[in-house]
Amino acid sequence: MSNTIARTFLREHLIMYVIVLILALKITQEAEAIIIRDDRNDADYVVDDADYPALVDLIEKGDCIGTLVHESFLLTVAHCAADMNEGDPLIINKTPNSVSEIIPHPKWKKRRDEYDIALLRLKKPVKNVTPFPIYRGSDEKGTSITLVGRGVTATGLRGERGAKNDDKLRKCTNIVTKVDDHFIEILFERPEEKGITKLEGVGAAGDSGCPAFMHIHGVRYIAGLNSWGDGPKGIKVGQYGAYDYQTRVSRYLEWLDSVVKFPDPPSKKTGSLVPSIRATHFPSGPIDQLLLSFSTENGKSYAIEKSSNLLNWEVLESGIAGKDSKIEKSYPATGTRGFLRILEE
Repeated sequence: MSNTIARTFLREHLIMYVIVLILALKITQEAEAIIIRDDRNDADYVVDDADYPALVDLIEKGDCIGTLVHESFLLTVAHCAADMNEGDPLIINKTPNSVSEIIPHPKWKKRRDEYDIALLRLKKPVKNVTPFPIYRGSDEKGTSITLVGRGVTATGLRGERGAKNDDKLRKCTNIVTKVDDHFIEILFERPEEKGITKLEGVGAAGDSGCPAFMHIHGVRYIAGLNSWGDGPKGIKVGQYGAYDYQTRVSRYLEWLDSVVKFPDPPSKKTGSLVPSIRATHFPSGPIDQLLLSFSTENGKSYAIEKSSNLLNWEVLESGIAGKDSKIEKSYPATGTRGFLRILEE
C-alpha cells in the first residue's frame, strides 16, 4: 500500500514538474533581445547600463524590459505585463521600487496580437532619472531606429538557434521597411546588402518590450516596443532574411494620453552653425566624397546628422570635441540625395 502511494505521489509531482518546465520554456521563447551581424565585433553592440538608466528589467533580468516615460510610469508590451503582478519589485537606476498597478491596453488578448502595449504604474515616483519622450509623428517608414535590449545574443547566421544569454545590454540599428496601424516592421539583411546600417540587428529571445528609438534633433524618442519576430519559409527568427515587429507607439497615443499626463517633450536642439560643404570628384567621373568643414569652440561638443527628407534625422557622428578652429570631416558619396547638418550637443 505504501509503495502504491509513493508511486502515485512521484507520478503526480513528475507531471507537475514537466508542466511547469514547459510553461517556463514557453515564456522564455516569447521575449525579444538583440541579434547582430556576423562580420562585426560583439563589443561594437554592447552598451553600458549607465547610459540607459530609464530602462528597467522586468520579471527577471533578460526576460522583459520597461522604459520610464513618466516619473510614475513604465511603458512595455502587454504580453510582458501579463506575466507580472502588482507588488512585483523593480530596480530603477539602482533604486528599489515596485509595481502598484498593471494597465494593459483593453483590447489586447494574446501574444502576437494587435494592441501589444501596456503601462506599469510605479509605487514611488522616480526623481533621479529623465523619462524618454514618446514619438508623436507618423513618419517612421524609411527611418533608422535603434533597439536597446538585454538577453540572448547571436549572429544572423544562426539566429536564435545559436543564441546565448550573458545579461549584457546591447543596441542595434535598422531601417523601418513597413508600418501599419499596429506594428513597425524591420528586416535583418545580410552584411553584403546595400543600404544596411553599421550596427544592423533585430530582436531574438530575451527582452520583449525593449524600446526602438528614433533620433530627432538630437533627442531619442520611443517609436516602438519590441514585440515579436518571424521569418519567411525556411528562415528562422533572428536569421538573415527574418522580420522583427515593434508595437507602433504613435498609433496608441489616444489611449496613452487617457491614462498618463505626459511631460512636455524636450526642446529641440537646433544648429546655429553654418558649415561649408564641397564635393570632390574625378575630372570626368562622379562625385567621390563630401568634405564638411565647420568652426568649433573649445570645450563644446558637436554632432553631425544626416537626413533624406529634412524631417527625420539620423546621427552620423557625435562627440566631436571643439578646438577653437575649423574641423573637417569627409564622408563617401552614396549616390542618393541627402542632407547633412551640424548640431552643438
